[in-house]
Amino acid sequence: MATHESANTANGSSRRTFLRTSAAAVSAAALGNLALTRSAHAAGSDVIKIGMVGCGSRCPGAALQAMNVDPGVRLVAMTDVFADRVQSRRKMLQEQKPQQVQVDDAHCFSGLDGYRHVIDAADVVLIACAAKFHPMYMLAAIEAGKHVFVEKPHAIDPAGLHVVAAACELAKKKGSASCRACTAGTSPVIRKRYGGFTTARSARSWRSKRNFLRGPYGLYPRLLQYKTEVEFQLANQYHFTWLSGDDVTQSLVHNVDRATWAMNGEVPVKAHGLGGRSSSFGNEIYGDVFDHHSVVYQYANGVRMYAFCRTVLGCYNDTPA
Repeated sequence: MATHESANTANGSSRRTFLRTSAAAVSAAALGNLALTRSAHAAGSDVIKIGMVGCGSRCPGAALQAMNVDPGVRLVAMTDVFADRVQSRRKMLQEQKPQQVQVDDAHCFSGLDGYRHVIDAADVVLIACAAKFHPMYMLAAIEAGKHVFVEKPHAIDPAGLHVVAAACELAKKKGSASCRACTAGTSPVIRKRYGGFTTARSARSWRSKRNFLRGPYGLYPRLLQYKTEVEFQLANQYHFTWLSGDDVTQSLVHNVDRATWAMNGEVPVKAHGLGGRSSSFGNEIYGDVFDHHSVVYQYANGVRMYAFCRTVLGCYNDTPA
Protein backbone atom coordinates (compact mmCIF):
# COMPACT_ATOMS: atom_id res chain seq x y z
CA MET A 1 0.00 0.00 0.00
CA ALA A 2 1.10 3.59 -0.58
CA THR A 3 1.96 5.78 2.38
CA HIS A 4 -0.54 8.46 3.43
CA GLU A 5 0.43 10.91 5.32
CA SER A 6 -0.52 0.48 39.16
CA ALA A 7 -1.28 -0.76 41.58
CA ASN A 8 -4.63 0.05 43.24
CA THR A 9 -6.96 3.02 43.09
CA ALA A 10 -7.10 5.57 45.90
CA ASN A 11 -10.07 3.96 47.60
CA GLY A 12 -8.33 0.62 47.77
CA SER A 13 -10.34 -1.14 45.07
CA SER A 14 -8.46 -3.08 42.43
CA ARG A 15 -7.82 -1.69 38.98
CA ARG A 16 -10.18 -4.31 37.62
CA THR A 17 -13.01 -2.99 39.81
CA PHE A 18 -12.10 0.58 38.93
CA LEU A 19 -12.21 -0.13 35.21
CA ARG A 20 -15.48 -1.99 35.52
CA THR A 21 -17.17 0.99 37.17
CA SER A 22 -15.48 3.81 35.29
CA ALA A 23 -17.21 5.11 32.17
CA ALA A 24 -16.45 8.80 32.02
CA ALA A 25 -15.22 8.72 28.44
CA VAL A 26 -16.58 6.99 25.38
CA SER A 27 -13.80 4.47 24.89
CA ALA A 28 -13.61 3.98 28.65
CA ALA A 29 -16.74 1.92 28.07
CA ALA A 30 -14.55 -0.52 26.19
CA LEU A 31 -12.75 -1.04 29.48
CA GLY A 32 -15.10 0.20 32.17
CA ASN A 33 -18.47 -1.22 31.22
CA LEU A 34 -17.24 -4.59 30.05
CA ALA A 35 -17.35 -7.59 32.34
CA LEU A 36 -13.57 -7.68 32.49
CA THR A 37 -12.21 -10.99 33.69
CA ARG A 38 -8.69 -12.02 34.53
CA SER A 39 -8.12 -12.84 30.88
CA ALA A 40 -8.43 -9.14 30.04
CA HIS A 41 -5.16 -8.46 31.83
CA ALA A 42 -1.70 -9.33 30.64
CA ALA A 43 -0.66 -12.54 32.40
CA GLY A 44 -3.16 -11.85 35.17
CA SER A 45 -1.42 -8.58 36.06
CA ASP A 46 -2.92 -5.12 36.42
CA VAL A 47 -1.76 -4.19 32.90
CA ILE A 48 -4.40 -4.10 30.17
CA LYS A 49 -3.01 -4.11 26.63
CA ILE A 50 -5.00 -2.22 24.00
CA GLY A 51 -4.53 -2.19 20.24
CA MET A 52 -5.73 0.22 17.55
CA VAL A 53 -7.28 -0.85 14.26
CA GLY A 54 -7.41 2.39 12.32
CA CYS A 55 -5.19 5.46 12.70
CA GLY A 56 -7.40 8.19 11.37
CA SER A 57 -8.91 10.84 13.65
CA ARG A 58 -11.17 8.70 15.84
CA CYS A 59 -9.16 5.70 17.00
CA PRO A 60 -6.30 7.75 18.52
CA GLY A 61 -8.92 9.63 20.53
CA ALA A 62 -10.43 6.36 21.72
CA ALA A 63 -6.99 5.12 22.74
CA LEU A 64 -6.29 8.30 24.70
CA GLN A 65 -9.63 7.99 26.47
CA ALA A 66 -8.85 4.40 27.36
CA MET A 67 -5.41 5.31 28.71
CA ASN A 68 -6.92 8.13 30.75
CA VAL A 69 -9.02 5.58 32.65
CA ASP A 70 -6.00 4.20 34.49
CA PRO A 71 -2.19 4.25 34.18
CA GLY A 72 -2.18 0.46 33.90
CA VAL A 73 -3.56 0.64 30.34
CA ARG A 74 -0.88 0.13 27.68
CA LEU A 75 -1.14 0.76 23.95
CA VAL A 76 0.89 -2.06 22.38
CA ALA A 77 -0.08 -2.34 18.69
CA MET A 78 -1.42 -0.18 15.85
CA THR A 79 -2.50 -0.72 12.27
CA ASP A 80 -3.89 1.26 9.34
CA VAL A 81 -4.16 0.84 5.61
CA PHE A 82 -1.55 3.58 5.22
CA ALA A 83 1.79 3.09 6.96
CA ASP A 84 2.57 6.77 7.53
CA ARG A 85 -0.66 7.25 9.44
CA VAL A 86 0.52 4.64 11.93
CA GLN A 87 3.84 6.43 12.41
CA SER A 88 2.34 9.90 12.80
CA ARG A 89 -0.32 8.75 15.28
CA ARG A 90 2.23 6.76 17.29
CA LYS A 91 4.41 9.86 17.61
CA MET A 92 1.45 11.98 18.66
CA LEU A 93 0.29 9.48 21.29
CA GLN A 94 3.81 8.94 22.64
CA GLU A 95 4.13 12.66 23.24
CA GLN A 96 0.93 12.67 25.27
CA LYS A 97 1.30 9.32 27.07
CA PRO A 98 5.02 8.44 27.04
CA GLN A 99 4.73 5.84 29.81
CA GLN A 100 1.69 4.10 28.40
CA VAL A 101 2.37 4.01 24.66
CA GLN A 102 4.59 0.97 24.22
CA VAL A 103 4.29 0.32 20.49
CA ASP A 104 7.62 -0.75 19.04
CA ASP A 105 8.37 -0.91 15.31
CA ALA A 106 7.52 -4.61 15.22
CA HIS A 107 3.96 -3.81 16.32
CA CYS A 108 3.29 -1.10 13.74
CA PHE A 109 1.30 -2.73 10.94
CA SER A 110 -0.20 -1.56 7.65
CA GLY A 111 -2.43 -2.98 4.96
CA LEU A 112 -5.82 -4.65 5.10
CA ASP A 113 -4.61 -7.64 7.15
CA GLY A 114 -2.90 -5.69 9.92
CA TYR A 115 -5.93 -6.14 12.17
CA ARG A 116 -5.01 -9.79 12.68
CA HIS A 117 -1.66 -8.84 14.23
CA VAL A 118 -3.27 -6.24 16.51
CA ILE A 119 -5.77 -8.84 17.73
CA ASP A 120 -2.90 -11.21 18.53
CA ALA A 121 -1.07 -8.56 20.56
CA ALA A 122 -3.88 -6.88 22.53
CA ASP A 123 -6.39 -7.70 25.26
CA VAL A 124 -8.84 -4.99 24.17
CA VAL A 125 -9.16 -4.12 20.48
CA LEU A 126 -10.26 -0.61 19.49
CA ILE A 127 -11.79 -0.60 16.00
CA ALA A 128 -12.32 2.74 14.27
CA CYS A 129 -11.63 2.45 10.57
CA ALA A 130 -13.77 2.31 7.44
CA ALA A 131 -17.16 1.06 8.63
CA LYS A 132 -17.34 -1.60 5.92
CA PHE A 133 -14.71 -3.60 7.80
CA HIS A 134 -16.15 -3.21 11.32
CA PRO A 135 -18.19 -6.47 11.29
CA MET A 136 -15.37 -8.79 10.14
CA TYR A 137 -12.79 -7.18 12.43
CA MET A 138 -15.18 -7.33 15.37
CA LEU A 139 -15.98 -10.99 14.74
CA ALA A 140 -12.30 -11.90 14.37
CA ALA A 141 -11.43 -10.22 17.69
CA ILE A 142 -14.27 -11.90 19.56
CA GLU A 143 -13.40 -15.28 18.04
CA ALA A 144 -9.93 -14.73 19.53
CA GLY A 145 -11.53 -14.11 22.94
CA LYS A 146 -10.73 -10.40 23.03
CA HIS A 147 -12.83 -7.50 24.30
CA VAL A 148 -13.80 -5.03 21.59
CA PHE A 149 -14.66 -1.36 21.24
CA VAL A 150 -16.25 -0.64 17.84
CA GLU A 151 -16.85 2.89 16.61
CA LYS A 152 -20.25 3.56 15.13
CA PRO A 153 -21.69 2.26 12.91
CA HIS A 154 -21.21 -1.41 13.70
CA ALA A 155 -22.31 -2.24 10.16
CA ILE A 156 -23.62 -0.46 7.07
CA ASP A 157 -25.60 -3.18 5.30
CA PRO A 158 -27.78 -6.22 6.13
CA ALA A 159 -24.94 -8.68 5.56
CA GLY A 160 -22.75 -6.80 8.00
CA LEU A 161 -25.53 -6.61 10.58
CA HIS A 162 -25.88 -10.41 10.49
CA VAL A 163 -22.15 -10.74 11.15
CA VAL A 164 -22.39 -8.29 14.06
CA ALA A 165 -25.34 -10.18 15.54
CA ALA A 166 -23.40 -13.44 15.33
CA ALA A 167 -20.36 -11.78 16.91
CA CYS A 168 -22.43 -10.49 19.82
CA GLU A 169 -23.89 -13.93 20.47
CA LEU A 170 -20.42 -15.44 20.36
CA ALA A 171 -19.19 -12.79 22.80
CA LYS A 172 -21.82 -13.84 25.31
CA LYS A 173 -20.68 -17.45 25.10
CA LYS A 174 -17.00 -16.57 25.39
CA GLY A 175 -17.45 -14.10 28.20
CA SER A 176 -15.97 -11.26 26.21
CA ALA A 177 -17.93 -8.18 25.28
CA SER A 178 -18.20 -5.39 22.77
CA CYS A 179 -19.48 -1.85 22.80
CA ARG A 180 -19.67 1.07 20.44
CA ALA A 181 -19.27 4.81 20.64
CA CYS A 182 -22.55 6.36 21.68
CA THR A 183 -24.18 9.26 23.44
CA ALA A 184 -26.09 7.29 26.04
CA GLY A 185 -25.13 9.84 28.67
CA THR A 186 -27.60 12.27 27.15
CA SER A 187 -30.54 9.95 27.76
CA PRO A 188 -31.26 10.94 31.40
CA VAL A 189 -30.99 14.60 30.41
CA ILE A 190 -33.45 14.19 27.56
CA ARG A 191 -35.90 12.22 29.63
CA LYS A 192 -35.68 14.61 32.58
CA ARG A 193 -36.16 17.66 30.39
CA TYR A 194 -38.89 16.33 28.15
CA GLY A 195 -40.28 13.40 30.10
CA GLY A 196 -39.57 11.17 27.13
CA PHE A 197 -41.21 11.52 23.73
CA THR A 198 -43.89 8.93 24.36
CA THR A 199 -46.51 11.68 24.61
CA ALA A 200 -45.02 13.91 21.94
CA ARG A 201 -46.54 14.32 18.52
CA SER A 202 -43.27 14.82 16.65
CA ALA A 203 -39.52 15.26 17.08
CA ARG A 204 -36.80 16.67 14.87
CA SER A 205 -33.28 15.39 14.38
CA TRP A 206 -30.26 16.76 12.52
CA ARG A 207 -26.91 15.05 12.27
CA SER A 208 -23.45 15.76 11.00
CA LYS A 209 -20.16 16.16 12.83
CA ARG A 210 -20.18 19.41 14.83
CA ASN A 211 -22.69 21.28 12.77
CA PHE A 212 -25.50 18.92 11.95
CA LEU A 213 -26.12 20.81 8.73
CA ARG A 214 -22.54 21.33 7.61
CA GLY A 215 -19.97 21.20 4.90
CA PRO A 216 -18.57 17.93 3.50
CA TYR A 217 -15.94 15.66 4.98
CA GLY A 218 -12.32 16.41 4.13
CA LEU A 219 -10.90 15.21 0.86
CA TYR A 220 -7.49 13.84 -0.13
CA PRO A 221 -6.97 14.72 -3.82
CA ARG A 222 -5.86 12.28 -6.47
CA LEU A 223 -2.10 12.39 -6.04
CA LEU A 224 0.62 10.13 -7.37
CA GLN A 225 0.97 8.56 -3.93
CA TYR A 226 -2.16 6.52 -4.62
CA LYS A 227 -1.11 3.66 -6.84
CA THR A 228 -4.63 2.31 -7.30
CA GLU A 229 -8.21 3.52 -7.29
CA VAL A 230 -8.87 1.40 -4.21
CA GLU A 231 -6.17 3.26 -2.27
CA PHE A 232 -7.71 6.58 -3.28
CA GLN A 233 -11.14 5.45 -2.13
CA LEU A 234 -9.80 4.09 1.17
CA ALA A 235 -8.16 7.46 1.82
CA ASN A 236 -11.53 9.13 1.20
CA GLN A 237 -13.81 6.57 2.82
CA TYR A 238 -16.59 9.01 3.76
CA HIS A 239 -17.14 9.85 0.09
CA PHE A 240 -17.89 6.25 -0.95
CA THR A 241 -20.98 4.33 0.11
CA TRP A 242 -19.34 0.88 0.00
CA LEU A 243 -16.94 2.02 2.73
CA SER A 244 -19.02 4.41 4.86
CA GLY A 245 -22.66 3.57 4.17
CA ASP A 246 -23.36 7.25 3.41
CA ASP A 247 -24.24 9.91 5.96
CA VAL A 248 -27.43 8.38 7.39
CA THR A 249 -25.72 5.25 8.71
CA GLN A 250 -22.41 7.02 9.28
CA SER A 251 -23.60 10.14 11.11
CA LEU A 252 -27.36 10.49 11.50
CA VAL A 253 -27.28 7.27 13.55
CA HIS A 254 -26.20 9.34 16.57
CA ASN A 255 -29.46 11.25 16.71
CA VAL A 256 -31.52 8.19 15.92
CA ASP A 257 -29.88 6.73 19.02
CA ARG A 258 -30.89 9.77 21.05
CA ALA A 259 -34.47 9.44 19.85
CA THR A 260 -34.47 5.74 20.74
CA TRP A 261 -33.36 6.49 24.30
CA ALA A 262 -35.91 9.29 24.56
CA MET A 263 -38.58 6.85 23.35
CA ASN A 264 -37.61 4.43 26.14
CA GLY A 265 -36.13 1.91 23.74
CA GLU A 266 -38.93 1.89 21.19
CA VAL A 267 -37.75 1.75 17.60
CA PRO A 268 -39.51 3.10 14.50
CA VAL A 269 -41.87 0.72 12.74
CA LYS A 270 -41.32 2.27 9.35
CA ALA A 271 -39.47 5.06 7.60
CA HIS A 272 -39.38 6.85 4.29
CA GLY A 273 -36.93 9.37 2.97
CA LEU A 274 -35.24 11.02 0.07
CA GLY A 275 -31.80 12.28 -0.78
CA GLY A 276 -29.58 13.37 -3.58
CA ARG A 277 -26.41 15.07 -4.70
CA SER A 278 -26.30 18.71 -5.67
CA SER A 279 -22.69 19.80 -5.39
CA SER A 280 -19.14 18.76 -6.28
CA PHE A 281 -15.54 19.72 -5.51
CA GLY A 282 -14.28 22.03 -8.22
CA ASN A 283 -14.61 20.45 -11.63
CA GLU A 284 -14.54 16.87 -10.40
CA ILE A 285 -17.22 14.97 -8.54
CA TYR A 286 -15.75 12.72 -5.88
CA GLY A 287 -17.35 9.54 -4.70
CA ASP A 288 -20.98 8.49 -4.81
CA VAL A 289 -22.47 9.57 -1.48
CA PHE A 290 -25.45 11.90 -1.31
CA ASP A 291 -24.89 15.38 0.11
CA HIS A 292 -28.39 15.80 1.51
CA HIS A 293 -30.89 13.45 3.13
CA SER A 294 -34.25 13.67 4.84
CA VAL A 295 -35.88 10.75 6.62
CA VAL A 296 -39.25 10.50 8.37
CA TYR A 297 -39.30 7.81 11.06
CA GLN A 298 -42.69 6.70 12.37
CA TYR A 299 -43.25 4.96 15.71
CA ALA A 300 -46.03 2.58 16.67
CA ASN A 301 -47.73 5.22 18.84
CA GLY A 302 -47.90 7.65 15.92
CA VAL A 303 -44.90 9.81 16.83
CA ARG A 304 -42.88 10.92 13.83
CA MET A 305 -39.28 12.03 13.82
CA TYR A 306 -38.14 14.25 10.97
CA ALA A 307 -34.42 13.73 10.47
CA PHE A 308 -32.14 15.74 8.22
CA CYS A 309 -28.46 15.80 7.33
CA ARG A 310 -26.62 17.85 4.73
CA THR A 311 -22.98 18.19 3.72
CA VAL A 312 -22.75 21.09 1.27
CA LEU A 313 -20.29 23.99 1.16
CA GLY A 314 -21.47 27.58 1.43
CA CYS A 315 -24.84 26.80 2.99
CA TYR A 316 -26.55 27.57 6.29
CA ASN A 317 -25.27 25.41 9.13
CA ASP A 318 -27.26 24.54 12.22
CA THR A 319 -26.71 22.62 15.43
CA PRO A 320 -29.90 22.14 17.45
CA ALA A 321 -29.75 22.74 21.19
